Amino acid sequence: MVDLSASSPRISAVSVDPAAPGLADLMLGQASFSQAINRERLSRVHLVSAGRPGSDRALLQSPRLTLAIDALLRVYDHVLLEAGTASDLSAELLTAQARAVVVPDASMADDARTLMCDQLKAVGFTEVTMLSKPSQPLNALEPGPRVAAA
Repeated sequence: MVDLSASSPRISAVSVDPAAPGLADLMLGQASFSQAINRERLSRVHLVSAGRPGSDRALLQSPRLTLAIDALLRVYDHVLLEAGTASDLSAELLTAQARAVVVPDASMADDARTLMCDQLKAVGFTEVTMLSKPSQPLNALEPGPRVAAA
């Protein structure tokens, strides 16, 4: 999982090393791939942050970012780019080798929603479906039988 948003504390909250360098540090040559790739505490998921707090987001506009993502795609079976509110990143960068795009913000304004759909279609996605309402929190689901597998 690659965090391109840098505005979400989720990645650092689940990371073995919340202060680990990230993509911005990699772009500056201040970290290697092995230093930028971290691990999630409770699983085998590997994490790459956008960079340390205060990192220059302009570094994520570098063509070197595409090279870094390409390298990750060669090593891992699946690479999830979490762009969050990273509207400063181009649709081409985020979708160049994507098989699917998930836009989890159902509260997005209609004009932003239309723009994003147009951008995704312009880079080759034939079908774009946007969430129309926020998902319900888990505790808001109706009570019923619960099943677990062990």
